Amino acid sequence: MNGKGPFDPRKEAHLLSGFVDGELDAADEARVRAHLENDAAARRQVEELRRLKNVTGHLRLKAAPPEEWEGFWDGVYNRAERSLGWLLFVIGAAIIGAWVVLQVVIAVLAAALPLIIKAALFVLAGGLALMLFSAARERWYTRRKTRYKDVKR
Repeated sequence: MNGKGPFDPRKEAHLLSGFVDGELDAADEARVRAHLENDAAARRQVEELRRLKNVTGHLRLKAAPPEEWEGFWDGVYNRAERSLGWLLFVIGAAIIGAWVVLQVVIAVLAAALPLIIKAALFVLAGGLALMLFSAARERWYTRRKTRYKDVKR
């Protein structure tokens, strides 16, 4: 909104909305008025914006009853507590799991087993870990993308 030069409808179409809302300074309002005198399409657009403002200006949101707010905040607290609980559980499980895996790796490497058996144990463990990770990832992805998660019976 520089207020200089003629009105450029391609770059300054947003000024029409500001004109309808009475938010323009005097210079921009004068530019828009001069443009509206010569452009029938712009006048139609301004009339459409005025009708839209009139319709939407009377819309009001219905206030939620107090019971709904109580239930809402209870749900927020429950979700926050459970999220924190799961986060702490996962961190603890990851630390213990990493320690157990390290101990198993050290034990297998230190054991007097043939090299092929040691390799087979690592391949077996890697395959199991990959399958568990894949199943968990698929469940997580499906849970996020399902269209029916908000459906209540």
